[in-house]
Amino acid sequence: MRFVVLHHTAWPGRGDHYDLMLQMEAGADGDPVLKTFATLTNEFPDGKSHSDTRARGAASGDPSAQTNLLRLIDDHRQAYLSHEGPLSGGRGAVARVEEGALEFLAPPDPVLQEYRFRLGGKKLKGTFRLRHMGNGIYSFERLKRT
Repeated sequence: MRFVVLHHTAWPGRGDHYDLMLQMEAGADGDPVLKTFATLTNEFPDGKSHSDTRARGAASGDPSAQTNLLRLIDDHRQAYLSHEGPLSGGRGAVARVEEGALEFLAPPDPVLQEYRFRLGGKKLKGTFRLRHMGNGIYSFERLKRT
């Protein structure tokens, strides 16, 4: 399995942001998909842990607290693992800024809405967790650096 982080520029009404995409076994139609999480800011998601206080600050709109908070968005096609350049429909452009191996440490937990996985990229190396905080927002946390 693989992962990719894309820098998405010039999205009208949304602003620049990053998309973390995790390759999953299969979508609803049986084809593999990329589970996609968009950053709330235009800062690279590094997985550095933040306290619950920072998470509460993010919920109140404090941008300094939002660096590692991601919003779950629609699944994407596998083609985005290698795509760079303009997007159709005037949705801006993407540039690949990180990629590497992905290993899920357990199946995604549908009750807790939590993902635990190991990333083997250049910047993102180690064990990580995406933990649902409510309203489609996930906390991206590095659990162990390798």
